[in-house]
Amino acid sequence: MNERLVSKYFLSEFAKSEDDFYAIANENQEIIWFNKGFKKNVSATRLKGLFISDLFYNYQLPDLNKIKGKVIEVAIDSTNSKILRGKNSLKIIPIKKGKKTDGYFLKLISQPYKISKGEKSEVNKKTTSNLSFNKANNFQIFPKTLQQILTLLFKEKPLLEISEEILKQSIRVSNSYAGIIVFINNDNKSLDFQFSNQLSEIKNNEEIKKEIQGSFPFIKKWLAINKHTFVATNISGNIGFNIAQTLQCSSVIISPCFFDEKLLALIVAGKKDETFSDLDINNIEQFAVLLSFVISNVRTRELNSALESRLLQSQKLETIGKLSSGMAHDFSNLLSSIFGSLNLLKKKIPPKEDIYRLLDNIENCSIRAKDLTKGLLSFGKPTPKRKELIKPNILLSEISKVITQTFPAKINYEAKIEENLYDILGNGTEIYQVLLNLCVNAKEAISNKGKITLAAKNIIVDESNLINFQLLNKGKYVWFSVSDTGTGIKEENISKIFDPYFSTKDKQSGSGSGLGLYVTYGIIKAHQGHIEVSSKLNEGTKFDVFIPAFEPAAVEKHLSTEKIILLADDEIMLRDLLAELLESSGYNVIKVSTGTEALKVLTEEIKVNLAIIDYNMPQMDGLECIRQIRELKFKMPIILSSGSFALGEDFDYKKIGVTTTLSKPYEFETMLSTIQKLI
Repeated sequence: MNERLVSKYFLSEFAKSEDDFYAIANENQEIIWFNKGFKKNVSATRLKGLFISDLFYNYQLPDLNKIKGKVIEVAIDSTNSKILRGKNSLKIIPIKKGKKTDGYFLKLISQPYKISKGEKSEVNKKTTSNLSFNKANNFQIFPKTLQQILTLLFKEKPLLEISEEILKQSIRVSNSYAGIIVFINNDNKSLDFQFSNQLSEIKNNEEIKKEIQGSFPFIKKWLAINKHTFVATNISGNIGFNIAQTLQCSSVIISPCFFDEKLLALIVAGKKDETFSDLDINNIEQFAVLLSFVISNVRTRELNSALESRLLQSQKLETIGKLSSGMAHDFSNLLSSIFGSLNLLKKKIPPKEDIYRLLDNIENCSIRAKDLTKGLLSFGKPTPKRKELIKPNILLSEISKVITQTFPAKINYEAKIEENLYDILGNGTEIYQVLLNLCVNAKEAISNKGKITLAAKNIIVDESNLINFQLLNKGKYVWFSVSDTGTGIKEENISKIFDPYFSTKDKQSGSGSGLGLYVTYGIIKAHQGHIEVSSKLNEGTKFDVFIPAFEPAAVEKHLSTEKIILLADDEIMLRDLLAELLESSGYNVIKVSTGTEALKVLTEEIKVNLAIIDYNMPQMDGLECIRQIRELKFKMPIILSSGSFALGEDFDYKKIGVTTTLSKPYEFETMLSTIQKLI
């Protein structure tokens, strides 16, 4: 019936006409045919199948079944139609077959404007606005725009300044009402927005952001599959309807900015009363390609700048490291002399409390100076995690000072620390980090007033109490505990408290990464220790840390006088002091100042049981000296000592013949223990 209606009432020469606008609807008012001119003035992607009433909104069309053959003419503008473009009128002419209406003939009539000589028709500008920036004009203007944008890029202008120009030009060439650039961050989830001037001052910017963010997963997936511009219209049921409605536009396009298959941004443009032509879409797609190039270029430039900055920083730190390495060596020699002198003084003076208090103060200050020396070394390169003898009482004293000076006054801090805690073998900085981190967590768990208790004591795990410490091996431990009266931890979270990235803190505020306790757990396990947690909601939390005590092998105070040690060091004061300490422990010491002298002593048929050779010596350094000793087939143990090992932790000293290494400043008890093991 539809084909009959078209062939009977429609003249075939109208079919290809673009200057006249015709359509035919059947008796049910459903559009069944239209010519090219009519289609060009309709923004709907699918016209066939629409009803005449669908061409209007906010307008009540008269009942066509009751008009009895009368012609209806409806004036059209943006107030009553978002499908029909421009300012026109639509004539609806019933097609009669006897008394029965066989269909409807639709004629779209343009409303001409008065024009001055030489001007283009304003009607033509409205109805074919998408063609105003025609291809010929486009070829002239786009290269100029491209040149302007590339000039901004060459001048290394900020990304937002360049993208603002791209957005402005995109709106201009497509005759859009407004536009947005949506930047996609590296996580492919979070978005940043740049609004055109038309949108920057309106109140519903947050609503626009929210709507685009909500639709982004779908849009991203659609663009990844189709790789071309997405078109949305303000018609209920149309995909993208919500975005068009929020932007208050009848038609919206979303053009992707792909670079190397990665979606970097979106250009969103909208028109109030019209739709986008193919030329409009093509123009904006060109700007999308340009924007993707700009984003990639700027990000590469920023990355290169960051890498250059890091390289300069690395070179600067390397230079400082080389300088500080030499300084650290000199400081280490001085500190070794101080520690040695203290050790001798404690042996020679009477055990008086006031004198020992002064000596302890000197020793504590020297330990702090030793830590500062390690800090100098860390400027140039990461300091290797060497095991050292840790004095828990000194460590806890430092933590207590930090807490009392920095924690708020509303928190009551109490320290219950036994005297003469066992020594620990490990990394002092890491143990300090663990305990301070637990105290900081306790502080953050207290919202108002509360109490933090830091306790430490010695325990011995044996058959009598093993049932109470089932996860510990037999032996001596230092038992640290940090308790608070804060909010506590939910029972279901206690089992997950040491999991990576798990945190009970508010991640939105940035206060909790979920790595603190995970790192704490790893450090304690690396020290062969154990950590436990107990908590009650709204009552508080307690962490118990058990670290094995260091039990050095017993050193005989009266050793055989037949043992001879060769000591080579160019620092005379340090060498003499160390020799005196070794002699006080029963060893015979031969002192030399250079590697050449050390070789001379060994070739004079003196049987040396052990050699201690300094790394930095004039004429011949310690490594060369040891190499020549081994070439002479001497097999005694050799200890290489230095305040800073320039070759690094990865250097294989044993290939040269070094038995073991010792870092200055010396800890005399550790040195004696090492010597005892070797000879």
